[in-house]
Amino acid sequence: MLNAILVAAGLFIVSISGSAAAASGVGTATPHGANATAQAAKERGAETIKSGIKTVTSTAPVAAPTPASFPRLLGMNIGKKNYESAAYQVAMAKLDVVILGFYRGWQNGYAATSTLAMRKVVRALKAINPKILVGQYTILNQALDDPNDTASLDIQIKVDAADWWLLNAAKRKVQFSREYGPTWEVNVSNWAPQDGNGQRWPEWIAERNYSVFFRDIPEFDIVFLDNVVNPRVTADWNRDGKDEPANSPAVLTANYAGHVAEWNRVRQLLPKVLLIGNIDNDLGNPEWKGQLDGGFLEGTMGEIWSIETRAGWPAAMARYRAAIQNTRSPKIVAFNVHGSPVDYRFFRYAYASCLLDDGYFSFNDKVVMYSSVPWFDEYNFKLGQALSGPPAAAWSQGVWRRDFQNGVVLVNPTIASRTVTLEPGLRRLAGTQEPAVNNGAAVSQVTLKPKDGIVLRR
Repeated sequence: MLNAILVAAGLFIVSISGSAAAASGVGTATPHGANATAQAAKERGAETIKSGIKTVTSTAPVAAPTPASFPRLLGMNIGKKNYESAAYQVAMAKLDVVILGFYRGWQNGYAATSTLAMRKVVRALKAINPKILVGQYTILNQALDDPNDTASLDIQIKVDAADWWLLNAAKRKVQFSREYGPTWEVNVSNWAPQDGNGQRWPEWIAERNYSVFFRDIPEFDIVFLDNVVNPRVTADWNRDGKDEPANSPAVLTANYAGHVAEWNRVRQLLPKVLLIGNIDNDLGNPEWKGQLDGGFLEGTMGEIWSIETRAGWPAAMARYRAAIQNTRSPKIVAFNVHGSPVDYRFFRYAYASCLLDDGYFSFNDKVVMYSSVPWFDEYNFKLGQALSGPPAAAWSQGVWRRDFQNGVVLVNPTIASRTVTLEPGLRRLAGTQEPAVNNGAAVSQVTLKPKDGIVLRR
């Protein structure tokens, strides 16, 4: 997004002179929405730091009611920027959580100023669904170096002046992939120099994003942090004239610390806002464990690079469950998949897999990626609270099961069809998208094809 980018595993949006384009690469009733606390958490001034920015307390409702009710849905809608569309707002407001991808200067004729326009969108979403949590995209490890991109020009000027680009031993900027144009790595470490205010890149970009997006839009609930990942490039990280490999222990430690420095500054500025990272790991390292309020597991299924494709369903579920364990309350962990919105079998497989634990399901259409809100019959059925914790083993013949107040979820992650016998009192859902599956009929047995799932109602 670059102002928004997710390289190699997903999001890429570059604002061009106040516009934006999207492409793929690398995302009901609301359980995590809380009672409004606007009066109790009014924007307040705090001590002024040396950069002149004041901290404020967001009015955002961020507490998580328990127990949770399912399904829980998260939308990654940072692609097309038609946020002023009333129809798009209605579609996004059906979700529990939505991440937006505004760029500096976004307006689209929606209000007199950019800030008023962005705030009007967030308020409109919350007017439709008062419980929805709304986030804004940010990124730490990369920046665009394109003088024609007015939305990120302030970042380019600052990184140039402060000498914060990550360079190699030949003194050239480095990038993870050329696929995304003039997008380069920034040195997030303490090896990078301080600016005149004694700050390094992580603190500076936290304050810049605060000023552009969050300070005057207290309705935001979430700061979305793209690329909470291990280093991916060889470079002269410690500026000694020699390149260090990305997996160097010293580089790993410096990278962990750089991200934490940004998170700490964000929390000083916005103590009530949730931090959710786009993660390609389980956040299990000691520096990151328990630091974030949630994680976005981008493309868990559906891509050639997806963990389910490369390593199998057990590995995908292990990462999903570990991410939930390694985040702090309210643990907004999104099980994101990419697919066709008419491939209902793939959808059911992914959706049922997500429901085996307590995360949020996130589906993106592979054609338009982060620019739509695909909707499925199963979303309309309220499962209610889970009657048990996440299952630790298959229930029958390799089929996994979890029971809810109003229904049952089954998933067959194997490579063979499985037929299982069910207790009396269960019925198929009544839907229109695939009536051969969701026909409302009572069932005593269900046959699931390989990599398929189903939701049944009581």
